[in-house]
Amino acid sequence: MKKDPLGRGLSAILKDIEDKGSARLIAVDQITPNPAQPRVRMDEKGIGELAASIGEKGLLQPIILKRRDVGYEIIAGERRYRAALMAGLKEIPAMVRDVDDREALEIALTENLQREDLNPLEIAAVYEKFIEEFAYTHEELAKKMGVDRSSVTNSLRLLKLPQWILDLLSEGKLTQGHARVILSLKSEKEQKRFVEKVLREGTSVRELERQVKKNAPPKHPDAVYFEEALVKALQTKVNITLRKNRGKIIVEFYSREDLERLTELITG
Repeated sequence: MKKDPLGRGLSAILKDIEDKGSARLIAVDQITPNPAQPRVRMDEKGIGELAASIGEKGLLQPIILKRRDVGYEIIAGERRYRAALMAGLKEIPAMVRDVDDREALEIALTENLQREDLNPLEIAAVYEKFIEEFAYTHEELAKKMGVDRSSVTNSLRLLKLPQWILDLLSEGKLTQGHARVILSLKSEKEQKRFVEKVLREGTSVRELERQVKKNAPPKHPDAVYFEEALVKALQTKVNITLRKNRGKIIVEFYSREDLERLTELITG
């Protein structure tokens, strides 16, 4: 039987580690954070609250580590590790597992997705890391994460926004829904105008969609019809410009794998 190149599902990996692993106390000065930690920002207030709980009840859930040449590196549980340091613990319960960098990153992402709610940009950045470093396709990554392929593609599209908009999204001043609407605008000048409107007026995603659509130049009904059909067939963003019986079609892709997928669909 051919072995699944992606191995077991991530949830199964994490559950297996926790259910079958045996925790032991490890000195905090032997532990270093994971340089590939998926979470970019951590809620310091939340860590402080967790530290207070740990100070009172101890660290109830072990963190997961991997061995390094010197000491250990965190696979999952960096938030708990930071809180334990804040609480003044000298040793913390941990499970040590022999995994490669790929599986360690998979576990770190899963642990965050399941328990700590990464923001949309952090999820997109880790998806991008999987694709660039480990050669995942959008389809494989979606299967691994238990989401639709379009969810992976739409998440990665966020990274195409200007950095100042990404900063607002990371800070929670814009939602992912707002960002996806802003992505539909062609110029950064237009994007800036509508972002400022959201920040100033607290415009909802639905209202922003309505305003952006109203602001856009009217499209030929045929262009709208064919755009919708192509989006459904290709599962990506499509823009059709139609003047009389001439025009152009722009089909977006977000990775080499996405381009290959589209080429196969179009060429049959």
